Amino acid sequence: MRAGQKGETPPNEDLVPDSVPMKAERRLQHPFSFSVFFPMLILIAAVVWASRLIDAIPNRDELGPKTSALTIRRVALDRGGFGPLKLAGAWHLTSPDPRFGGFSGLAFDNGLIALTDRGAVARFHRSPAGWTVTMDDLPDGPDSGRFRANRDSEALLADPRGRGWWVSFEHANQLWLYDPDFDRPLERIRFGRYRWPANAGIEGLTAEGGGLLLFIEGGKKVFRPRGSRLDAEPVVGKQMRFSEATALPGKRFLAVERSLSLLGFRTRLALLEERDGRFEVIRTIPLGVRRLDNVEGMAIEARPDGGQRLWLMTDDNFQPALRTLLVALDVPTGTLTD
Repeated sequence: MRAGQKGETPPNEDLVPDSVPMKAERRLQHPFSFSVFFPMLILIAAVVWASRLIDAIPNRDELGPKTSALTIRRVALDRGGFGPLKLAGAWHLTSPDPRFGGFSGLAFDNGLIALTDRGAVARFHRSPAGWTVTMDDLPDGPDSGRFRANRDSEALLADPRGRGWWVSFEHANQLWLYDPDFDRPLERIRFGRYRWPANAGIEGLTAEGGGLLLFIEGGKKVFRPRGSRLDAEPVVGKQMRFSEATALPGKRFLAVERSLSLLGFRTRLALLEERDGRFEVIRTIPLGVRRLDNVEGMAIEARPDGGQRLWLMTDDNFQPALRTLLVALDVPTGTLTD
């Protein structure tokens, strides 16, 4: 049968079609044309440039030492929400000092001392006239103090040799040692700016045998600094991110674990024990705070009766919807050591 007659199969019908674009294909090509690509490229470049311009604008002021009134409001929490720990009290703290908030570290030094994530230290005082808080800026830190990112101080620890206070800076991945009154820095250890992700660095500092232990927010390792070198030891049983840690007798440690979702924070305490070159979570304890309470500070106080009191403090991130919450929990004998 000759080509073109009825019933004849046209040549090449079952073969690969020619390279001429179909109409639908032509419609798809338009968004990727150079006339659209270059404006998109310019827009992206403008966004990047604007972001860098904003980052270059100083956003931190140092106000020096200042004492302000401290307002304390009692908060009702579920007494059964802390497992074996006994709720002794919970309070919402406010102060007119603009540096008050963002608390990320807590210690006990003849009273509570708190560290903010913008490079300020708070000391709390009680007098017959009421409670006050003295805020002051750290005397120095990584790079320029005119930028908050350079003063992202996250953990606070009394030096085991009695020289003063260790402070960790998360973005810079550095440790700084300050004198007991935070008047001047004494030592600095740099681990490398890109050793850990920007928001997953050193969140907890503890001491063991005269040395330091670094509890990292991301990953499942604890680090021992040897100068600027780090020895890593694995953490077994960690389910969430660390936001604070403190040492206990008998090579045990208490850490705050948290995770963030659209519903807020899920928070608990993790009791760890050092065994055979690793840290193992041997028990978890719930923390009955509300979903918007971001626990970042923790300290243990030895009580006159021989007991222990655990203090927790939350980070309000300087946001009105959040709060600075101080929680006191009494630890029954043997709860953290048996």
